[in-house]
Amino acid sequence: MEQIQAKSLFNRATGFIARGGFDFTVNPYVGCTFGCSYCYAAFLPQNPHPVEDWGRWLVAKVNAIELARKMAPKLAGKAIYCSSVTDPYLPVERSLMLTRGILEELVPFQPRLVIQTRGPLVTRDLDVLAQFKRLRVHVSLPTDCDEVRAAFEPKAPPLPRRWEALETLAAEGIPIGVTITPTLPVRDAAAFAERIAALGPQRVVTQMFHVAQGFGADTVPEVRARLGEWNWTPARYAAFREVLGAALTVPVLEAEAGFDPPA
Repeated sequence: MEQIQAKSLFNRATGFIARGGFDFTVNPYVGCTFGCSYCYAAFLPQNPHPVEDWGRWLVAKVNAIELARKMAPKLAGKAIYCSSVTDPYLPVERSLMLTRGILEELVPFQPRLVIQTRGPLVTRDLDVLAQFKRLRVHVSLPTDCDEVRAAFEPKAPPLPRRWEALETLAAEGIPIGVTITPTLPVRDAAAFAERIAALGPQRVVTQMFHVAQGFGADTVPEVRARLGEWNWTPARYAAFREVLGAALTVPVLEAEAGFDPPA
């Protein structure tokens, strides 16, 4: 892991994040050791490493808390997405606590905040999260089958730990979102939908792998081929969305429509 003194921390939102209503993104880290096989971030132009090395390197902005302290007064009421090109709760966050430190600096100024993570470590920060008045924590749960998860996200946390994190957040009154994006093969749509509904999420987001002209979750042809091995088709995805919609009391949103800041 490389450690750097970053020049800035909060960047003006662009693309679908800006269209969703966010003002800024914040990324305490560059790179991501979860290294999901389909991740678009591996193909971003600012990625300094070969695509095939995605998941094997990480850069920590070790002065992130200091930068957050300086910028925080200007972020009062602004909509912030955490994080857009990394995961804010990677294993290294357990010791570095950069994400936690950033959140602590933001609390007095109460931005509108969405946290997106695969990391069950997010529950460590329940005491800080509870201090935000306009917050939603999204946890990625792209499939109901840990065998599928291991095929596409071998270095990411197992699904049972993510379920536990969502249940803990919900029990503590933290508004949650379930991010089923990209939607990986689902084994038992009805049981998956019922379990998600039982969490009482404020947002549920799905997205099928799509043609994105070299940018997006489908960038690696081998990953799309792997979907075929699991017989995961657009028709099966559409059927899953129908089952999910019938089980929920909130709409099933698709792709960028599901990422908006708390009002």
